[in-house]
Amino acid sequence: MIKLAEEVGEMSEIVGKIRGMSGEDKEKALIKLLSRDMGREISEALGTEGPVDKDLLGRIADDYSARRVKALAEGVSQEDIEVWIARELLDVMQTCATFAYQLDVDMEKLLAEHREKLIKRGYLKE
Repeated sequence: MIKLAEEVGEMSEIVGKIRGMSGEDKEKALIKLLSRDMGREISEALGTEGPVDKDLLGRIADDYSARRVKALAEGVSQEDIEVWIARELLDVMQTCATFAYQLDVDMEKLLAEHREKLIKRGYLKE
């Protein structure tokens, strides 16, 4: 549940702050978001076996430095914001699925029931 709250919080941050809905400084929120993305890439690069690829780390830093300069000068497109939101939605979905499949329940039955509910409410067609 803590992981789910974390993922929802990250998504909410993008939805609210980057889109300018929270009243907070969009520039600071954007830099934080870019830094978080860069941190994930660095963590992934450092997590590989063998020696640290310093060239890769440099390329990651250069890429994010260029993205930061561009974002601060030009802003962020609606498409970029939606991609960030979609990525966070996928993280939320993955966290929910991981949690759900750890429960000792008949998930296939529950999924079928849920699908029927969505059909009845008009969200899905048969």
